Amino acid sequence: MVFRSRTQGVLAIFLLALFGVKFSLAQAPGPASNFRQLLQRIAEFSPNPCGPPYGNEDNWQSAANTERHLFSVAADTVTRELNASASSPGSPQERAAAALKKLEQMSAEINASWPDDNRFHFQVLDLPPALVVKMSIRTHEGFFVFGIPGEDSRKPNRAWRNVGSNEEFSEFSVPPSHFDLYPLHRGPSGNARFLANAIYSGCAGSIGVAYDAREWDPRGIGDFGQIIKQEGSFGLDDKVRGFPQIGKLQTNGPLVTLPYCWFSAIDTWDNPSLCAVDTYDLSGDDVKFRSRLYNRPDLVPIAKAIEYAEKRDYPAVLGYCASDEIARRMVRDVPPSVYADDLRITRTGDGKERVEFGDSPAYRFNVEKKGDRWLVTAFRAE
Repeated sequence: MVFRSRTQGVLAIFLLALFGVKFSLAQAPGPASNFRQLLQRIAEFSPNPCGPPYGNEDNWQSAANTERHLFSVAADTVTRELNASASSPGSPQERAAAALKKLEQMSAEINASWPDDNRFHFQVLDLPPALVVKMSIRTHEGFFVFGIPGEDSRKPNRAWRNVGSNEEFSEFSVPPSHFDLYPLHRGPSGNARFLANAIYSGCAGSIGVAYDAREWDPRGIGDFGQIIKQEGSFGLDDKVRGFPQIGKLQTNGPLVTLPYCWFSAIDTWDNPSLCAVDTYDLSGDDVKFRSRLYNRPDLVPIAKAIEYAEKRDYPAVLGYCASDEIARRMVRDVPPSVYADDLRITRTGDGKERVEFGDSPAYRFNVEKKGDRWLVTAFRAE
């Protein structure tokens, strides 16, 4: 009898544990429930971080963390839907879009008081055998990439995976941000490629730009790699006198062109004066850098020499100077921070200029085109 009672007791505990596990699983919130909770949490913030209430650093960070979590849950939802059933109707793009549409409708309900642009939205870029999904909430955007690696633990694989996202780079994950996605030319291997063009800024001031090109190779365990990375800035407008911006964004065909500007010591206002356009060749399986063109190649050596002189990097300064003496003088005399404020440029001959700026000290440079390059041929600080 003792044995029987103990057996019954153990059985009761086992059944209780079993039903408890089932009850717990039944009560565990699914992705849709988690997404709804996150939408309700984020609804406590303003639809725009630059609108009222703003200025609270904790609010910025808390909202950003919630937004990233919300995107992650949406990505999990897409992965589940893609793997739900091989016999599910519709293409992978259609099935992903259908799942995301439900989340979008949920945001329309919960965030009804917000402007439509600040609610949850999505875009699906179909790049067989990959899908790129852009998501947005408030003024934060991001992307996730889904693919099917050929192998999993050295065995054939047919399951979709979330193979990468923009969260790997800080400039692509700090709101406010805005993305545009562009399919890119495929190399001979046929791997899917795309470019994310991110515009990011604070609530005022100049604008940052970042170009992030990626490639998905499904062979083996899969490889989601970066093939181009370029960062820069744009000013409050594109009308810096004497410094026209150069180039246009071009993503069609094997040659890609990426325009950008950057802040330097020769800027005269809160706008970057120097701009460039980089060209990359995507015709092969390995992406090659082709060229860089400047809007003012005559002033690039001055800006670059000052940049490296401030860091006391003599070899780098020498690369932009016509002699050792000039480079050493710059490394010795240039203070830690130089800002032009005004810029006076005088042509002194064919391919020769005198550049002056500043007051106490005043800086004077001579630059000359030698071959296909401009170099600093004289420097003086007074």
